[in-house]
Amino acid sequence: MKAIGIVFLYDRKEGAPEEVSNKFAGSNFASVTENLVKEGLLDLIELKGILDLKTIYWAGIKEDFDKILEDNNAIGSIAWQVFKGHMSRDIMKDIKSLVYNRAKVPWNFSLIACVVYE
Repeated sequence: MKAIGIVFLYDRKEGAPEEVSNKFAGSNFASVTENLVKEGLLDLIELKGILDLKTIYWAGIKEDFDKILEDNNAIGSIAWQVFKGHMSRDIMKDIKSLVYNRAKVPWNFSLIACVVYE
């Protein structure tokens, strides 16, 4: 499996994808991508490729975000759909993710960081 993209899922109540990604940029983004590497969801070479190709997408979930936080199948399905909506590449259905709870992170909103593979 080779990591080819990252999809960030969040509660749409936080704002539009551009707005939320701008609030999140900088050290927050670096911290999350570092965790993705530390947890073995991707390696540094794959991360560099993803950054170079800009295959990072944001999607705000409009309904039942709290329920989705607890449903790994829903998380994978949504991340797969988001990535396929932007890229017409063949990707695996196996999506790995890290969930960040709003109460435990400095950016003050829950976030799901999903890694997409080919």
